[in-house]
Formats: sequence, C-alpha cells, structure tokens
Amino acid sequence: MDIWKTRVTEMLGMKYPIIQGSFGGFGTSALGTAVSEAGGLGMITAYALKTPERLREDIRRLKSRTDKPFAVNLTMTLTAGLDEMVDVIINEGVPVVETSAYRGDVYGKRLQKAGIKWIHKVATIKHALAAEVHGADAVVIIGLEGTGFKSPMQLPSLIGIPWAVSQIKIPIIVGGGIGDSHGFMAALAMGAEAVYMGTAFLTTKECPIPDRYKQILVEGSPSDPRFRDRNLAPTKTEAYAKVLEKRGTIPDDEWLVELEATLTHGSIDKEKLKAMFQGDEIEAVLEFVPGSLAVGVIDRVMTAKELIESIITGAEAIRKRWSI
Repeated sequence: MDIWKTRVTEMLGMKYPIIQGSFGGFGTSALGTAVSEAGGLGMITAYALKTPERLREDIRRLKSRTDKPFAVNLTMTLTAGLDEMVDVIINEGVPVVETSAYRGDVYGKRLQKAGIKWIHKVATIKHALAAEVHGADAVVIIGLEGTGFKSPMQLPSLIGIPWAVSQIKIPIIVGGGIGDSHGFMAALAMGAEAVYMGTAFLTTKECPIPDRYKQILVEGSPSDPRFRDRNLAPTKTEAYAKVLEKRGTIPDDEWLVELEATLTHGSIDKEKLKAMFQGDEIEAVLEFVPGSLAVGVIDRVMTAKELIESIITGAEAIRKRWSI
C-alpha cells in the first residue's frame, strides 16, 4: 500500500505529496530536476527565464535529466509574453502548470484543453473558492507563515486550511512555514493533500543562490525581524496588490515609483527593488523576499533528495507513534 498516495499525487504523478515552490529570480531546472527526481514535483518559474526561448531550453534541459513529472509556474502579473510562454508549455508537453498572483482561468482552460493539469496558487480562502469555480484542478493556499506577496485577508495555515477543507471540493495544497516532517504531517492531518515548500528548498545544494544566503536561512529564527516582520507584519497590502496588477499598463518608471510608494519597510533598497522587477538579479529577490518562517525548522544545507527523504522518514516515524 502506498501510504503517501493522495488525490494530488495521483493527479500530478509524483511519488510524495511534496511540491517545490516557484522562485522569481532563480526558479530554473537546476533545482526543479533534483526535486522531481527525488519523488516530489519540481517547478520551473517562467518569470525567471524571461523569454519563451529560454523557457523552452530549460524545459528541455529538465526533461533530458529526468522522466519524472514537473511543473511550470506562470506568475500572471509579472511574466512577460504569457501567450508565447503558454505556447511553449503546450508544445513542450509540460504536464502541470501553476498560475499565481492573479486569476489564471483564461490560460488555465487553454492548458486543460491541451491535457495539462492546472493548479492555481492563492493567499486567501476567498480566492481559493474562486479558483475552484474557475475550474482549477487543485489549489495551493499559502498561509500567513509563508513568504511572497501578502494579503490583509491571509490566515495562518492552522485555521485557514481546515476552514478551506470544509468548503472546497478540489484538492488543497498548503504552503507557508513548512520545512520538516512535523509540518508535513500537520498539513495532511488538517486535510491538505500535498505540501508546497519554498524556503526549505532554498537551502538545498542544488538551489542556484549564493551559499551565504543559504547559511542565513540555516541560522535564521522566526523571531528574527528579517523573517518575522516580513511575514507576520507584512508591508505589502491590498494597495500593493493593485499596483502589481498595473504592471504593463503604465510606463515602467511610473510603475516603480507607484510600487515604491506602497512599501513602508525602510530597509528595502530602491535599486535592488528595481533590479528585481526589471532584471534577473538574484540578490535583489533575496533581499525583498528573504524566506518564510520555515527557517525555524531548517538546520543544515542538504541535497533536495536528502531533504525529501528526511521529511518522509520523519513522517513515517510520526505515523508509527500515532498508531500506538
């Protein structure tokens, strides 16, 4: 009997219900391949590749290194040339696509017609319900403990996921602060059918970020203001989300000024902020989105395979204790 089989593993084809999160500046096949090969679902982030041609190359690179399933993330408010990116995804036979940051049903329905599974990532139960109505195959809900773009309506996973499970029929995937076997088992116990991990995979050997950032995460603590304030007292509000939606509708310089005006956290360097949205500056992304509260359970740098194995081994030990 496959004890880790859920509707998500059956639908998406991976061995374990563990999905790698998307990464704006460095979400390439370098990490995605390792995660998929280890039994999870690796993720390529289209925005990190910038162009359809580079996305095509990276998809082919991943497929040449593993025959396991993988996903591509389309960040709706940031990714340029979405139509062309979707063409590449369909033509290259990508099995799973995650949309995020804005409703993705226009592309989701097109992808589903091509036989691709469509999952949508949200920060609130309201938007998760909308994704179900729009026809998503599954939904990722990021709790307040997670990093990335925030909503004032976001809930901690401990209450948000059970509440979502009581209302939503499609499979729910939970992210935010999960990085070890305890968080993994808690997510499944709450009714989620897979976990979605970003920060934990940032610290893996295959992740293409500088080693000093991995060490900051390993040594980090949820009580450290760098992590606590960015996640539990977020500066990114509803006004910020509305500014993100304007990208491409006004000149870039105007957009960046408006974006800056919504941010009250004084430590964000303006040039790095600009680099994050206009270039592929890894350090800019890490300055802006340093990591989730999962830093509390990360204690060393491992390979993606070692991380996944440690979670599953620990989870099996927890199951045995529960059975007693």
